[in-house]
Amino acid sequence: MPISRSYRPRFFRDVTGQQHITETLRKEVESGILGHAFLFSGPRGVGKTTTARIFAKALLSSETHNGEPIDANPAVQEVDKGSCIDLVEIDAASHTGVENVREAIIEHVRFPPAKWKRKVYIIDECHMLSPSAWNAMLKTLEEPPDYAFFILATTELHKVPETIKSRCQRFEFRRIEPEPMKERIRFLAKQEGFTIEGSIIDTIVQAGDGCLRDAESMLDQLASLGETTITAELADLILPRSNLPRAADLLLLCAERNIGASMAALRGILDEGLPPAGFLNDLLAVTRKAIQAEDPDVRDRLQQSDRVGPSVLRLLDAYSENELSDIALLLIERRRDMKTGVDPVFVLELSIFAIAGGMLPHAVQKKDPGREKDPPQGKRDSLKGPAKTHDEQKRIENTENEENPQIQTPSFVQLHEIRTQWNAIVREVEKQNRSLPFILKITRPERVYGHTVVLRFQYAFHKEKIIGDVKSKQLLEQAGRNILGIPDLLFDGVISSPEDGGLEARGSAPADVVTRVLDTFGGSVLE
Repeated sequence: MPISRSYRPRFFRDVTGQQHITETLRKEVESGILGHAFLFSGPRGVGKTTTARIFAKALLSSETHNGEPIDANPAVQEVDKGSCIDLVEIDAASHTGVENVREAIIEHVRFPPAKWKRKVYIIDECHMLSPSAWNAMLKTLEEPPDYAFFILATTELHKVPETIKSRCQRFEFRRIEPEPMKERIRFLAKQEGFTIEGSIIDTIVQAGDGCLRDAESMLDQLASLGETTITAELADLILPRSNLPRAADLLLLCAERNIGASMAALRGILDEGLPPAGFLNDLLAVTRKAIQAEDPDVRDRLQQSDRVGPSVLRLLDAYSENELSDIALLLIERRRDMKTGVDPVFVLELSIFAIAGGMLPHAVQKKDPGREKDPPQGKRDSLKGPAKTHDEQKRIENTENEENPQIQTPSFVQLHEIRTQWNAIVREVEKQNRSLPFILKITRPERVYGHTVVLRFQYAFHKEKIIGDVKSKQLLEQAGRNILGIPDLLFDGVISSPEDGGLEARGSAPADVVTRVLDTFGGSVLE
């Protein structure tokens, strides 16, 4: 029998990491002041169904001790054996229809308990019930018989109708914290008669990600080796290797703004057979951990981790908070692109290309030796020195007008507003055209003149596709007008030059745009 079943908690005190719920339920049983409907929600594998069964034993028992079911009670023993006639468990995933609910609950609840003082109904994965099934059960939940109690469990609370939620006491189960999980793993290993190295326990807990059932399943696999001591070498045969450290190392390499080395490292990882979608999720996971590390408690836990923790903490030194946020948003958008059928390898390559190239809104470029680059946008104002007089500012504007006679001043659109709303504008374009956002997401609003926003493109091909194509330009301008509320908004574009730190400045890219793209991503010209 699997470890998770052999040592399944039988009392409230045995449940791991959900004391805020088990203590409340225990006190309700002890006081005798009980509701009739309870809604348990939370991630999978954290103890919802287990707690429901313990609660059912306490409700069915003729007597309890401080709210805990008594082991010697016959009702408790029947529940443990699975032979209690007054406990009805329903898997809503396979009994979704109204007829199933009517037969298993509505008709059944009309009859009093067959043996014990109460009837208890546990409905697992209740979010799977159909709307008609919910409607049929609503009256029963609203006015249940005194002897009837309902425990609903779900991993997707948002799918449960509000009319049902309002008639239940709600209990939200949490992901289990690392320390209680470690303690549980040590206990189970001791019960099974084998020892396990601390680093392996850390790996199990990390892979479990707050889900105790997953952690227990991995421990079960290790126990199947039949060894009295589980070493790291043995564990590597069973446990899934975490790719989070490699994801963190790749992001650290991207922070060096070396596109070639970053793309080569990515290709090496993918050549080993790692699924692109899974590795993108690993990149997102380490970025999330880095953002969470702003919390001192999270940072302390990462410092104690012997694997991914140090790499994640180094990301805090390599990236600003704003750029970490940009990376997370980029990866979330790219993951959405994968789900629409775009080549996952290309999506991942494009993500690394943008991060390593410093193309995100808050990216800080590394300085080239012997040449000062412009400071980040957020710091420029503080470095400009004394404010210019009105005459000086006017003279600058007149000079810019002479160089760009087609552009009008003064500015009616604020650059910071454009950059803040840029992602929203791209999403608005995506509603009408799914290909243009691939270019727009690595394009940066550069400056504003009057009602004209000037975009900086990485390639002439990109500018031609967006600005040179009448339909694309009109689509972008309409999206910008919808988001910003400016009816005569216009867009223009410029190409990155060597002076701007563009690709041409790196000295390694060919002059021909098509050749450059082929060298970067591979492939051949079809037309």
